[in-house]
Amino acid sequence: MNPSRTPLIHCITNYVTACDVANTILAVGGSPIMADHPEEAAVITSRSDGLLLNMGTPNQSTKAVMIQTGKKANQIGIPVLFDPVGISVSPLRTKLALSLIRDVKMTLIRGNASELKALLRLLTEDGETSPTASQKHQGVDVSVHDRISSQTIDAYLETTKALSAMTGAVVVMTGSIDIISTWKESRLVYNGCSQMSQITGSGCMLDGALTVTAAKIASSHSSEDAQKELMEATAYTVSRYGLCGEQAAKKMKENDLGTGSFRCYFLDALSQGEEAHFQRGALKIEIS
Repeated sequence: MNPSRTPLIHCITNYVTACDVANTILAVGGSPIMADHPEEAAVITSRSDGLLLNMGTPNQSTKAVMIQTGKKANQIGIPVLFDPVGISVSPLRTKLALSLIRDVKMTLIRGNASELKALLRLLTEDGETSPTASQKHQGVDVSVHDRISSQTIDAYLETTKALSAMTGAVVVMTGSIDIISTWKESRLVYNGCSQMSQITGSGCMLDGALTVTAAKIASSHSSEDAQKELMEATAYTVSRYGLCGEQAAKKMKENDLGTGSFRCYFLDALSQGEEAHFQRGALKIEIS
């Protein structure tokens, strides 16, 4: 991609959050296009700089279209982000996620702790597609038993590194502490606020921002240096994203307003959030 050109991001995402994802991509310097019709999806991918695959609302054509566009992205060498939304909620989602992981080389995989634990378990069990009771979680949100904390962080570092080793992707586990890993090293991000989990789509919006990041640095190839560069850039984007949430929450509280206003303030912060707007030390990234 020409560094001076705005990256075109092809999003096959869920209808609940498509508008917010598009606005996030615009706010961080990308250009979104949502195209999931089987007769045009691969063509759109061939003209794009990054592909976002989010399986939040699967339908009859989702599997074929995602595999078709994913293979096209791999063929032309653009990055692919995969979000296995609610992977354990139903057998359909479980089978879809496994098919995508097997048929498409992912550049980034992003999910919450429940989703990524389930994905690793399924890959380790070599294709078992019937979720057990321990795999299930409430809807598409993280299970209360899987939340990231200082007590569980070491186990989740192992989960993300193992997933990276199995898939070749940079893995992003989001929660109260965000984990970004390759197979050999990780970054921990401590930015963010509770209000981000109280609006629909904050994870999907992050998918959009991360796909723009990957497209801008063009790290879809598999060299070790390129993967480390992508991990560092991803950690920066996740941290910046969380800091924008902190700034939005502060404005919301100052004006005694609710989550609708938080959403607007959050998008404002994303669109203005260049380095000049950050106080020194505001980005909380730790090497692990």
